[in-house]
Amino acid sequence: MDESLEYDLERDLEQADAMEDAAGADESDIILATISNVSSTGVTILIDGDEEASSKEYKVNAAQRFAVGDRVKFRKNSGTYLVEYVVGSPMSRYPIPSGGSDGQVLTKDGTTAYAVKWASSHGLPAGGTSGQVLAKSANTDYSVSWADIPHELPSGGTSGQVLAKNSGSNYDVKWVTIESAHGIPSGGTTGQYLVKSSNANYAVEWGSAPATDRLTSSAKHVIYNGSALYADATSSLGSSSYYWNGCYLSGAIRLGNSAYNSTLGFFGTTPQSQQRVSSSATLSTLISALQKYGLIGS
Repeated sequence: MDESLEYDLERDLEQADAMEDAAGADESDIILATISNVSSTGVTILIDGDEEASSKEYKVNAAQRFAVGDRVKFRKNSGTYLVEYVVGSPMSRYPIPSGGSDGQVLTKDGTTAYAVKWASSHGLPAGGTSGQVLAKSANTDYSVSWADIPHELPSGGTSGQVLAKNSGSNYDVKWVTIESAHGIPSGGTTGQYLVKSSNANYAVEWGSAPATDRLTSSAKHVIYNGSALYADATSSLGSSSYYWNGCYLSGAIRLGNSAYNSTLGFFGTTPQSQQRVSSSATLSTLISALQKYGLIGS
């Protein structure tokens, strides 16, 4: 016989013997049992033929879900035993529930672990066109549909324009230039004022200060408090070129304040400090005091 053929035959016989031994060992190591308790670290089991469940916990196949009462395959592995999988009717322990319809998703069905059910996703509705937004289609939860943007800005418009009412209807607006929107007109130069350009409503234009202005540029602190007119002590009201003319006042008129060492002068007379005379002063002394203010001519 060819030596190479003899060698192959011997090798095949050895492999067959080894497979037969392994099969016998596997058969003796496979045990069926029932889960008696499940914890976070393992399970205890009641082996077929035993009267009491084991007190020892065994590791399980972490990819499967195990529950009390499950029939399981129990197998020896390197000096210990492992619970490999549940034995029973086909798909009876499949983790995904039966039923459901197209487009549904798995959602929780209570607080129990692994409790799930098929339900609508409450996601985006089909359809819609470019630029539309989601809007409520009914008061029912999750009822939405695609809709045009409500009361959106009108199209068109140019740089600098503003929105103004187009009619009395709600949300009816249009783009207009700021002049026609009764805003501030364009143009103008430093120091000009807004003045009426006609009797029409909102008709204004930039114009120079009125020629009847009689306040100097230094008179910057004039205050009217509703009953009296005041001027800051550091500013001046009027001068020989710009004077008060035709002032009509009612109520108390107070000129000067002794607390600030004020001086008074009338009809061009140099302002004088407050004049003091005794109650027994002569008429000549009184006239002299009034002449210093310019109230009596000499």
